[in-house]
Order: sequence, then structure tokens, then C-alpha cells
Amino acid sequence: MKTMRVLVILVLASALAKLAGLGVAWHTLADAASPVANAAAAPPDTADGECGADGRGFRELLETVRAKADELDRRDAELKARETGLVAARRIVSSEVTRLEGIAKALGITGAPGTSVSIAKVYESMRAEDAAPILDRLDDGTLRVVLGRMRERQMGAILAAMSRERAVAVTKAFAGPGGNAVAPASH
Repeated sequence: MKTMRVLVILVLASALAKLAGLGVAWHTLADAASPVANAAAAPPDTADGECGADGRGFRELLETVRAKADELDRRDAELKARETGLVAARRIVSSEVTRLEGIAKALGITGAPGTSVSIAKVYESMRAEDAAPILDRLDDGTLRVVLGRMRERQMGAILAAMSRERAVAVTKAFAGPGGNAVAPASH
């Protein structure tokens, strides 16, 4: 973006230098050819003809520079709009992550080991018949995290106490799409 602006500035500076040169040439031509009244009375096409190819070339260059400047302004506005959208999306994602971290912390499934009560340890200390109906109501992701932190023996007892459909769904969630089982924590 800065490079484009520098190029535009250089083109504008070059155009201004040409304009100054043309102004001097025009002034010299006007003094030599005729009075100012004749130049003012001439139609625009005649004025272009008197200026020659340099005048037309300069006008074309000036129009090109103006078009490029307009294009750069349009692109700059588009980039600012995109940036505003990204900032808003970043805020939304950040607040959602904060909310989910709070939920995870409340469930005891995050944090460094030993810093808080592990919810998996709580369910592990319960009888399988008591824990199964509670865990049966959790979504697959949360259940996978909780069971993944339990010993195999306790997880097996809880799965046996769950409804068959839910136990099958949990087993599929642990096996994953490729059939590779996620090894639960062994203690």
C-alpha cells in the first residue's frame, strides 16, 4: 500500500514537472504567436492542436494518474471495511472463547493438573450406576473429555451402566472416523 502511494506521488511529481515545462513552453508560444485574446477565442480542439502531442500526452497521463488515484482510494476503502469486519469477528471469537473457557473451568475439564478439582475424578469416585445417568445426558464432546480422563475399568463400568444406544455412540466417538481409539488416561 505504501509502495503504491509512493509511486502515485512520483507520478504526480513527474506530471507536475511536465506541466511546469509545458506551461513555460505554452507561455513562450503564446507570446510569440498571437495576443491572449486570440488564444482565448480559439475552440478547445484548436487549443489541443496548438499544444501538440505533448499536451495531449500530458492530459492522458493526468487522466491515468487520476484514475489510478481513484482506484487506490476505492481499494483503500475496501481494505478498511474488511479490516473493520475482521476486528468485529475477532472480538466475537474472543468473547466466545472466554465464555467457553469459563464453562470448561466450571466443569473442571481445563487447567493444570492439581490446580482444581477434576470432574473426571469426581465421576470416577461415584458408583457407575449413579454416574451413568448423569453422564448419559452430556454431549459427546464433553463426555469424551470426562471419560478420557478416567481409568479404563471405571469407564467400562460407566459405559455398561449407560443406555446401549448412548454407549454405542460414545464408543464411536472414542473410536473416531478411522477407528483408532483414543486411549483413556491410565492411572
